[in-house]
Amino acid sequence: MRIAGFELDRVEVTPWADWYFVHVLTDEGLRGLGELTPGASAAGTLAALWQLEEALRGQDPGTIEQIVHRHGTPDRSRDQIAALSGVEQALWDLCGKRLDTPVHVLLGGACRDEIPLYANINRISRIAEVRTPDWFADNAKAAVAAGFSAVKLAPFDGMPMDLDRAAAGQLGIDCMRTVREAIGPDIDLMVDVHSHFTERGALELADELRDLDLYWFEQPTPESDLDACLRVKEGCGMTVAGGEQRMLRHGFVEVLERPVMDVIMPDVTVIGGIGELKKTAAMAAAHGIVTSPHGPFGPVMIAAGAQAMMAHPEFSILEFGWGETAWRQDLVVPSEDVSGGKLRVSRTAPGLGVELNRDVVEEHRAGER
Repeated sequence: MRIAGFELDRVEVTPWADWYFVHVLTDEGLRGLGELTPGASAAGTLAALWQLEEALRGQDPGTIEQIVHRHGTPDRSRDQIAALSGVEQALWDLCGKRLDTPVHVLLGGACRDEIPLYANINRISRIAEVRTPDWFADNAKAAVAAGFSAVKLAPFDGMPMDLDRAAAGQLGIDCMRTVREAIGPDIDLMVDVHSHFTERGALELADELRDLDLYWFEQPTPESDLDACLRVKEGCGMTVAGGEQRMLRHGFVEVLERPVMDVIMPDVTVIGGIGELKKTAAMAAAHGIVTSPHGPFGPVMIAAGAQAMMAHPEFSILEFGWGETAWRQDLVVPSEDVSGGKLRVSRTAPGLGVELNRDVVEEHRAGER
């Protein structure tokens, strides 16, 4: 079997977000499916994808380690690693299909029966005027009513960077307090700060949020200053999470050796794919750090992250983009099986266990923006 080329599907989810899916095609008709996240540079990532197609055409799709070793070196650009991440997932999907085996079995076998999820309610709207404390609270209550026992929001989005005092982010603090009041004390609550605060501001913010009993305090300061990150972790009195933009396992070495976070959040569409996610999680476990993959995007990346974490003992919880679209679960076949805040993963379906629903893809296919 040889790689014959790639195909790309892009669906419009909201006025500000699309999901991208890549198929790796073979000369024997078998197809592998992955999801890629272009980030801020869709044109650059897609250019890297087609360059990777030319480089891999005619190669054996089962040589995943060799392909990643050759095309996933630390000197590669973010666009190149994003393209590789989507293709690598598709190669694992192909491998599982060839062997009629789920990917998590190939990675070492199941460590759990299902994957716990938390509802990221932050991506429903990017309109600043809409994102009020009551709006966040209403969405949080709806996610809890849908069965989720953990909720995350990023209420400081849209604010300036380098906020040096907690008071400068008072609206975000108000959003967190209103959500906690709305969902009660028994639901786990996370905040994603998206690096909006300085060291002093982050420590003040931690003081303001301490009585909310947060599950974690995510990326309070930029990870470009690891000394500041370490001081915030040591001084904030909370569980600190981060690392979603780090590429390859090499990108996590410095944050594990310090260590500057209690929970790492590698993203399967950023880190280099399923294999890099699994290896990085194992590295973290050796340092006593748990893994909770980032991933508020489409159902294929959730499937990929779930396959990796099914086979990883030191896993915490997986991110789920909740409420963006009513047709999400039907975008894949079989439909995404989420209930009670948990994802059911088939023990027998080969590969990633899902295929795109072509009718839904065509109905929501994205045009040029």
